[in-house]
Amino acid sequence: MELLRTSNNESILRQAAESLERIDPGNPVAIDALVKLLRISNNESIIQQAAESLGKIDPGNSVAIDALVKLLRTSNNESIIQQAAGSLEKIGAGNPVAIDALVELLRTSKDRHILRQAAESLGKIGAGNPVAIDALVELLRTSDYEYRLEQAVESLGKIGAGNPVAIDALAELLRTSNNEYLLLQAVESLENIDPCNPVSVKALVKLLRTSNNHYEGLLVAIYGSWEIDPGNSVAIEPLVERILNRVNSASQRRLAAETLEKIGNGNIKLIEKLRNLRHDQDTYTRWLIDDILKKIDTSHQDSEQNQEQELSLFLDITRVQATVDYYFTLKDSRKAKFCYHRILACLDKMQTGTDIFTRRTLLESYLDTYQRIITFALKQRDFKRLFLYTEIFRNRYLVERLAKQDIPLPNTLSSELSQQIQEAKRREKKALNIYTNKQTKGLPEPELKKFAQQWDNAKADLEKLYQQVAKDEPEFIAKTKVTPLYYSEVQERLPSDTAIIEFFFTKYKLITLLILPGVESPRIPDALSVDLSSINLKDIADNWINNLSSQSKDKQEDIEKTKIDLDNIIDQLSIFLRFNQLLNFIPDNIENLIIVPHNYLNLFPIHALWINKKENKRLIDKFSVSYFPSLQVWKICQKRRRSQQSLFAIENPTQDKDLIFAKAEIASISQHQNFDQQQTLKPKNTTVENILKNAQNYHCLHFSGHAEYNFKNPLHSYLMLSNNTTDNLTLNTIFSDLHIPHTDLVILSACCTGVVDADQPTEEHLGLPTGFLLAGAKAVIASQWKVNSIATAFLFDEFYHQLKITDNKAFALKKAQIWLRSCSAEELIKRAEKWKNKLKSNERIDLEVKLELLEGTPFESPYYWAAFTLTGC
Repeated sequence: MELLRTSNNESILRQAAESLERIDPGNPVAIDALVKLLRISNNESIIQQAAESLGKIDPGNSVAIDALVKLLRTSNNESIIQQAAGSLEKIGAGNPVAIDALVELLRTSKDRHILRQAAESLGKIGAGNPVAIDALVELLRTSDYEYRLEQAVESLGKIGAGNPVAIDALAELLRTSNNEYLLLQAVESLENIDPCNPVSVKALVKLLRTSNNHYEGLLVAIYGSWEIDPGNSVAIEPLVERILNRVNSASQRRLAAETLEKIGNGNIKLIEKLRNLRHDQDTYTRWLIDDILKKIDTSHQDSEQNQEQELSLFLDITRVQATVDYYFTLKDSRKAKFCYHRILACLDKMQTGTDIFTRRTLLESYLDTYQRIITFALKQRDFKRLFLYTEIFRNRYLVERLAKQDIPLPNTLSSELSQQIQEAKRREKKALNIYTNKQTKGLPEPELKKFAQQWDNAKADLEKLYQQVAKDEPEFIAKTKVTPLYYSEVQERLPSDTAIIEFFFTKYKLITLLILPGVESPRIPDALSVDLSSINLKDIADNWINNLSSQSKDKQEDIEKTKIDLDNIIDQLSIFLRFNQLLNFIPDNIENLIIVPHNYLNLFPIHALWINKKENKRLIDKFSVSYFPSLQVWKICQKRRRSQQSLFAIENPTQDKDLIFAKAEIASISQHQNFDQQQTLKPKNTTVENILKNAQNYHCLHFSGHAEYNFKNPLHSYLMLSNNTTDNLTLNTIFSDLHIPHTDLVILSACCTGVVDADQPTEEHLGLPTGFLLAGAKAVIASQWKVNSIATAFLFDEFYHQLKITDNKAFALKKAQIWLRSCSAEELIKRAEKWKNKLKSNERIDLEVKLELLEGTPFESPYYWAAFTLTGC
């Protein structure tokens, strides 16, 4: 501060101002010194630095705000004005003096950068402020400078939520303006502040009926705002008019049809109207109507119409690649966004409702297209759109099946119809899995068609029952469809102490997408983006898969090799993913991480990566970690409400003598958790039939035994129930027959139970956790490699102990893993004493022999403690 008062050296003054903002924010003497510097200095660089420092040093400080406002009104330097406005954004929330100054800046400046900064700052600090809203509305009515008007409209979209004055002003603009971009901004602002307001809807309808046909971007915005309000009866009529009007271009009519599909689901009046209109139309219009009816009226089964739809789908498929190639040459980013959205919508439509293998074949054909569109959004820094696009195709098969499984039936339904629907759902699920299983066996096409037809028939039977529900509950059909997950909904669901890390491979880069609570857009830090040419992740993954698949006669040698390989992989991935920089982008209050891996990253323990190897700090030391195949799955699991009052355990069904700790493991669970009801299946009773019959009645399922993942055909992966492989519980059986609607937690304490088909670019996430989630479980804990039975028994002993203290499963697992890796042999032997009374004398002897081999800190290696991950909530 003394330097600020005495020095004349510009570099020193700049550095002193910058240092003050870091070391003593809020100090009134420091603020006075910076304010004085603003008044006396003639050096523009110093003034700009002082203004920037004031924006960081003390939010809400009236002295700092007044100084910045004065700078806005007196300076002629555009950079200084822009910096002062930017600093007000950070410290002037709700301050009327700051708001007035920014509004005045919008009224008077003609510099685009200043106007943009003023609008952004006002959008941050003026939310709901009636003075700011009135001033912006007045600006709309009096200004004739179009860029100023655009900024005023944008600001209203940020601060005018629910304000009738703002809504009326924007609606008036829709009625009077001829400027396409201004209209587009007005539509988007109305969508932000009250999309379902009758005044908004009425103005949009009028605009749709009177606007020039070439405003395609405007049409996209109008339709987008209506998609927020499914069933909007006022919007339906003009959309029908636009579809029927042959003066409109084919693409505009198709766009209207797609919107109608989204807002008209199950609308009986609309369905009847379209059926009546269809007969008097030309071929293209009939095709549009048929396509709409197919989406909103699933009982629409006319064979001639189906043939027309199949032909149109074929045309879409053959046309889309040429369309992509053309639009990637566009210079106009607005048009490009519109076109890419349509392309992805087309691909989404083509894959909806398909089986795993059809979907995989389709998306492999268009993987390059998909990645190019993601790369475009990345270059545009349109991170919300990028997030939406990455989520659309993640595990789509799994998401569709989970959504179908969890559809809530209306309470008004008769018990008879409810039972019929549940039976039809089981038949459809069974038919699909029979068809899928037959595909894996390479049957001739004619034979496969028979099973495909059986699945189609089962789907049709289920849809007929859904139509009966829709007669009394018209909105029910919409609930049976998967809708996109938007960033705003993720923010609504995200706890304040939790962050999300999503990984995504483009063609040449791996990007890390961060979602932080309260932040209005995802972040993709350049510092965490990785050039794929710097590491061959496929080779690392292939070698790891070979390790998991190998059968060694020398178990100890196998363990030592796995430990070395795992340490190397963790070191490589920590460097590759730049985890030493991760904490720079995550706020200090974050305690939990949700991780959504991609592709090969599904194989590896990301929670065990180093964030600071010198200080021996891993990710798990800082955060509890849960994994999800996609955020759609996270959303579904969040909605599942479960208890933890009963246990169903399966204990060493193959009676392997090497698994003496399995019995101790089950015994320790009973000691830690006070279950109201408990059943442990003994080996002789452990059959597929008994598991399917009994598991559906319990909240917690714990399997302790052997398992195997089949990399060639994941559906043939299994939990081993006997030494006869035909009697095992396969993933295919879990998919088709297991029903556990009350289960909160499944623990699969065996080798490789958490492995998924990570080498598939379409990411179906096929693995045992997927099967149990589909069966109804809220969460699954499973292993990523061949585990050590002794370490596993201790891990779950501590996990259940922690679960009594907290209901956060991820936190309980974190505490158990940290405990296990740091526990001494003496502590472990003492812990095992309580197990002995649950064992037979010969089992106790075997246990003691195993325990005597422990020494030092025996389970310090990640091989022992990091294998198990939590998928779910």
